[in-house]
Amino acid sequence: MRLSISSVSKKYGDLIALHPFTMELEGKIYGLIGNNGAGKSTLMKMIVGLIPPGKGKIMLGDLNAKETPEAVKKYIGYLPESPLLYPRLTPEEFLTYVSDIKGMTEQKDEIEHWLDYFGLASKRNAFLNDLSYGMKKKVAISAALIGKPALLVLDEPFNGLDVATMEALSGIITRRHAEGVTIILSSHLMAYIERLCHETVILKKGKVAAQGPPEELKKEAEKSTFHDVFLHYTQDNR
Repeated sequence: MRLSISSVSKKYGDLIALHPFTMELEGKIYGLIGNNGAGKSTLMKMIVGLIPPGKGKIMLGDLNAKETPEAVKKYIGYLPESPLLYPRLTPEEFLTYVSDIKGMTEQKDEIEHWLDYFGLASKRNAFLNDLSYGMKKKVAISAALIGKPALLVLDEPFNGLDVATMEALSGIITRRHAEGVTIILSSHLMAYIERLCHETVILKKGKVAAQGPPEELKKEAEKSTFHDVFLHYTQDNR
């Protein structure tokens, strides 16, 4: 499903969080990276309809994200950087709740799949408030994936996960792409950005500092690692 972002910008008072940004996204894994405060989360929140753009337009297919936010959200799976879960619900109850919001009619099998996949089955009746951060993160990831959304927006999905789960999640991202899902991935783990993403956008102080496939940016910056590419485009003396 095509995501069209046209001259989108955002200000908070006198602070420009995101300068005019334009991009067409469809059927690839896109890396959105930058230092803290670069505008990544602001852009993602506008895409998923949590905050309105100050100017510009966001279209998902034929749907305008500002004019029909509820219709757009049905096609999106979103993982925020710091997921907020209902503390007195269980993992099973929370995933059922999310499934109901998404209008899923056959939800039980998929809920069971993710509970089993992420090792949450034994915790299905535990309150979310009593789970470790890593377990909570797995519930939040499951909530983003459930219902097979056409657009996945993942903000720091690997934070708080053990190595095995990070690798499992990278496999899920790759498989979802193979199924035609458009994916936006933000992470400070450059190894995963380089490995998974077909296109990367590096933001610096709300502006695009560089854009292109990881290998092309390595050649352009004359760097051997994508970690050094990131530093090259985000350092203050550029």
